[in-house]
Amino acid sequence: QHLPSNFTKIFIAFQQYVIGLHKGHDYLLSQMGNADETPVSFDEPSSNIIEEIGTKSVIIKTLGNEKMCITVMLAALADGIKLPPYVILKRKTMLQDQMPTGIIVRCQNQGWMSTDLMKDWLNIVWNRRPGVPVCKRRMLVLGTVKGYLTPAMKNILEEMNAAIAVVPGGMS
Repeated sequence: QHLPSNFTKIFIAFQQYVIGLHKGHDYLLSQMGNADETPVSFDEPSSNIIEEIGTKSVIIKTLGNEKMCITVMLAALADGIKLPPYVILKRKTMLQDQMPTGIIVRCQNQGWMSTDLMKDWLNIVWNRRPGVPVCKRRMLVLGTVKGYLTPAMKNILEEMNAAIAVVPGGMS
């Protein structure tokens, strides 16, 4: 990912916006979160190899799953607490196998975060973090994914009394 040419100006404006939100509402650190989704590959062969100089060919063994991946929504609070990973499998139906404890697993045809899954994440992960019933104001910093930016999603976040700060495009 390449940074925008005016990234310093954009970064400072975003930083000032987040600091302004924090100062204006005096959020507790436990009520400020940052979340973003990331692809996780099943098999990512290394681009670095160690071989004698002059070798004509090098065999790289893989599992054959270079193109298979899952999406994981990771989130952390400003006080250092990590929220449970939200794993999205590229499937139509949920696996019947026992899932590991401490993670939430969902399925989606394309294998990425959708508006419906974002609503689920807000209810299952964001609204169940420590201190939710006690504090009324909260702030959530999100990457720029269209599922987060719909008017319906903004309304849901407003109903949760959560201010949203969207990381500028190309800067997550």
